[in-house]
Amino acid sequence: MLPRVAILVLLIGCRELPAARPEGPADAALDATPDAALIDAGPDNDGDGPPVRQPCTSAFGTALSATYGRLDGILVSVVPPASTSACNADGGHVHLQVRVAGEIYDVAVNVGSDVHTTTRDVALVEPWQEGWHTTASVDYPTSLGVTAAATPLSTQAALVNALMADLATVNHIAIYATGYGPDGVHLVHRNGSGHDGLIVTRPLSAAAHLRLFSFTGQVF
Repeated sequence: MLPRVAILVLLIGCRELPAARPEGPADAALDATPDAALIDAGPDNDGDGPPVRQPCTSAFGTALSATYGRLDGILVSVVPPASTSACNADGGHVHLQVRVAGEIYDVAVNVGSDVHTTTRDVALVEPWQEGWHTTASVDYPTSLGVTAAATPLSTQAALVNALMADLATVNHIAIYATGYGPDGVHLVHRNGSGHDGLIVTRPLSAAAHLRLFSFTGQVF
């Protein structure tokens, strides 16, 4: 576990939910209304609530911007790699479906044979708050003290199993990623320049669980 001095520092900003579907990638972000019940839940994740699951969908919201940010919402579906395109499925990603402000958004997580992964349990300085937060920033080596040498190579099967284990009982979730349009995010991995992607489970706990991803050949 990292010392408290290595906690993840976040800066959060939000904008209003647009009234209608934009013609192209949205500049507006999801309205984020603080929930007074979302108090630090302690190391056992008390207060997260039971998992909420529903059938996956191909109908997504339209309020994301094609920029880097943090998506805070409720995990409602996990779509494993598949040879069909239903629910945005494909062979190289696990797709998470996250409900934010009543709409579902797609999260594409790379699980190819060249993906490395590791985890850290650290405190989130800025609390989980439902919405799309476009002033978030995280850098693996600078924010978390994680280098490429500390991120071992996985196999697709092992990585999918690890993700499924991480997500089995998750309710609240936070995703650091880059929007690919108004309806979803990707690049949930090492990108550099303060735009590194990762998955945060147990975000209400004193020690949130972070899963980091990188690719073979990346140096950091």
